[in-house]
Amino acid sequence: MSTFNLQGSDAWTRYLSALDYRPTDIALKVALLAGGQRMEQLLKSTLADWDQKEKTLLLYDSKGKRTTPRKHLLPLAKKAAALVNIQAEPAKAGGKEYLFYSEKSDRIEVCTPGKRVRDIALALGGPMFDLRDIRRTCETHLAKDGINQDTRAQLLSHGISSVQAKHYDRYSYEKEKSAALVRWEDYLLAGGTKAEVIHLSDRRATL
Repeated sequence: MSTFNLQGSDAWTRYLSALDYRPTDIALKVALLAGGQRMEQLLKSTLADWDQKEKTLLLYDSKGKRTTPRKHLLPLAKKAAALVNIQAEPAKAGGKEYLFYSEKSDRIEVCTPGKRVRDIALALGGPMFDLRDIRRTCETHLAKDGINQDTRAQLLSHGISSVQAKHYDRYSYEKEKSAALVRWEDYLLAGGTKAEVIHLSDRRATL
């Protein structure tokens, strides 16, 4: 069997092709298509957090010293929204609370997607990578695709803890995030370009 890694013009296509439609894989696809969201936050999302009509998913960012989680609204593009609906419909029919549930529990364990990524990395060959590497790679390619720093910060919910952001900047950035995610999804589904994984040793970003 031939081996390959996440490098080259079809890197994202190969990674996405390695994912199927089990709940864990859908969560991984949504995290990627939504710009590289933190898996822990995504797995906590409930049916009540998903607005099917508006195609928005509300996450809660409790990272850092926040006493109250920051609301993090994601206006999803077409493919990501369709994937959330794949989870939402049976979850609603089955009386589930969480969007990303498994047959064994009401919510996918936070460690499960990481194990799945490890298995995919092994199957693809080349250097190992994990969820943090994928998140860093997403931000790097969002920047390469022309998404500015302010929009990236809002989209990934990081680097916005300044006094100005806390007390004065109440703008939701929803239009900018929506446009960025449409552009990002198109970029990914077209295969992207040179999607080298950015490892922790390569970039010490605050995530």
